[in-house]
Amino acid sequence: MRYRKIVDDSVSGTASVYGVLADGRLTYTAIDAANGTRTHGAVASGASLGFVPKAMATLNFNTVLVTSSGGQLYRVDVITNNTSLTFNAPVPLGGGWTHDLLAYDGRGSLYGIAAGALRRYTITANKPGAGDITSDGLIDTGFTLKTLTATGPDWLLGTTSGGELLSYRIRGAGDWTRYELKSSTWQVFTDLVSPGGGVYFGHNADGGLYHYVDDNPYDGSGADLRGLDAVDAQGWSQVLLSAQPGTVA
Repeated sequence: MRYRKIVDDSVSGTASVYGVLADGRLTYTAIDAANGTRTHGAVASGASLGFVPKAMATLNFNTVLVTSSGGQLYRVDVITNNTSLTFNAPVPLGGGWTHDLLAYDGRGSLYGIAAGALRRYTITANKPGAGDITSDGLIDTGFTLKTLTATGPDWLLGTTSGGELLSYRIRGAGDWTRYELKSSTWQVFTDLVSPGGGVYFGHNADGGLYHYVDDNPYDGSGADLRGLDAVDAQGWSQVLLSAQPGTVA
C-alpha cells in the first residue's frame, strides 16, 4: 500500500522557503501547505553569499534580507529559483544590524531581536534601499527567544530554549500581549517559519522539517494547534530558514 501524507483541507497555498547552507549558498524549496509535500527543490545556488550569515527574513518571492556576523544588513535579489538558483551580488544596506533573529510580517513591518530587545522597522519598497527601512524604535526588552517568525501583520511566533511556543500581538512600544501556546517540547527546533494561514514549519538539528496547522493563529490558544506529518525527517541541512509571508490562507 502506498503511503499518503495527512492532508489538511482547511489551508491552501504554497510555502516558499529560502535557506542558507553552512557554506553560504542560498536554497529554495516550495511546499504544499495542505499536505506538507515538497513540490519543488530544494534548489541550491552555485554561488555563496560571500559573508557569514546570522539572521534572515524573506520579503517577497525574490527578495531576502540577510545580516552578517559583523552586523551588516544585505538585500539579496534572486534572479531565478526554478531549475537553478541564482542571485545578484548582495546589496549592503547599512551596519549596526546585530540582530540574532529577523522576521517580516508581509505588511511592511520587519521585526528584529538583539540581546532580547525587540525592535520594529518599517519597509516601504519591495526592493528596499537603505532609505526605505526606518526604525519604529524599541518595542520592549525580555524577548529571549530561540526562534522567530511572523504569522500575520504584527503577530509574531517564537520558541524558547525551555521549550515554550509563544505568540505575540504587537501594537507598539510597550504595548503587546504574550500568549503561551505550548509549555514544552518546542526547544528541539532551531528554526521556525510560517507562510501564513496558521501553517508552521519547525526545523530541528537532525535536519527534519515538521508541519503544523493552527486553526486560529490569533486566538492566543494552542488547543487548536495540530502536528501533521513531517515534510522530511532529515535532509534539511540549512543553518537558517525563512518563509515568504502571506502565501498560504
